[in-house]
Amino acid sequence: MADTTGANASVLHRREVFYVGGKYVPDNSGGHTLQGQMYVERLLPSETPSREFPIVFIHGATRSGTDWLTKPDGQPGWASYFLRRGFECYLVDLPFRGRSPWHPGSSSSLVDYPAEAIQAIFTACRDFGTWPQAKLHTQWPGAGVRGDPVFDQFYASGLPIVGDAVLQESASQAACAALLDRIGRPAILVGHSAGGPVPWLAADARPALVRMVVALEPAGPPFYKVGIKSGPAAPWGVANAPITYDPPVKDPATEFAKVTVKGPEPGLMDCTLQAEGEGEGEEVLRPRKLVNLMGVRVLVVTAPASYHAQYDWATVRYLRQAGVADVEHLRLEERGLLGNGHMMFMEKNSDEVAEEVVRWIDGYKGTE
Repeated sequence: MADTTGANASVLHRREVFYVGGKYVPDNSGGHTLQGQMYVERLLPSETPSREFPIVFIHGATRSGTDWLTKPDGQPGWASYFLRRGFECYLVDLPFRGRSPWHPGSSSSLVDYPAEAIQAIFTACRDFGTWPQAKLHTQWPGAGVRGDPVFDQFYASGLPIVGDAVLQESASQAACAALLDRIGRPAILVGHSAGGPVPWLAADARPALVRMVVALEPAGPPFYKVGIKSGPAAPWGVANAPITYDPPVKDPATEFAKVTVKGPEPGLMDCTLQAEGEGEGEEVLRPRKLVNLMGVRVLVVTAPASYHAQYDWATVRYLRQAGVADVEHLRLEERGLLGNGHMMFMEKNSDEVAEEVVRWIDGYKGTE
């Protein structure tokens, strides 16, 4: 791999590290361990930040906050780009991941994935992917397979994850709420992949402290999960952990009225949404509303070669029918950005993708 020092050095910035959240859990010997805490890096431009809202970057499954620092090919990551654009940045390791410890003997075991599964879905999907859009993937730097130095760097940074998605998301919600409390003013949350439900959950817990959500191919589609292991998931629609609806939901397995909607274009999956409009008078079905997200501005970003290209349309439609009115779906190919896969923020044109995100942020017309 080529030397990437010098011209590719990260932006000059100030750095602070701290932990938020967690609770003391008793053990069998009468002692206590702190569990569920979250590691945070706060990065500030060397000059005073020029942007109104700080950004919190939330990684996906098997990943950590290092994803945003340096790309696997050694080039600066999104943290450098957003610092350069004047943003105060917060990078987290979600609970039980990386520098946010998992404790042996806890209620969930750890899961990891072989290199071959990662190649097929993230880095070499043009050769191994099984969805229609996979053949469009051209932006990963390198061959994307074992033995390629860029892939080896990427795979080396992968981490085991807890197998209990409800535990993971609930702990992440609590920790991110604690982080938002510490920041003390409205922020932008950027969530990727399996980290995508965390911004919805954090906004649910702290609606006044989340101004915008940038959902980079969030886990989905509604009530399902497509990925390395696909199957029914997200019983709360956009999350595995409980989230607030109006009317309230106690048992999501029985209380949601659902309907299967045909994919609107060739190559798009049929997906499950909330049923609406059937019946008469007071019996007409009305979708339940994500009441604490209704004031949040949302951007869902989808790459043209990703497996998410099949179904992110349904996540956008689900959010809108759940009352999240200000939702934009950014399909990168519609902005002339071609060849990206699921790890778009690590790929060769990652700064161009980030530029589109900043352009959307700059379109904020709020008055508060």
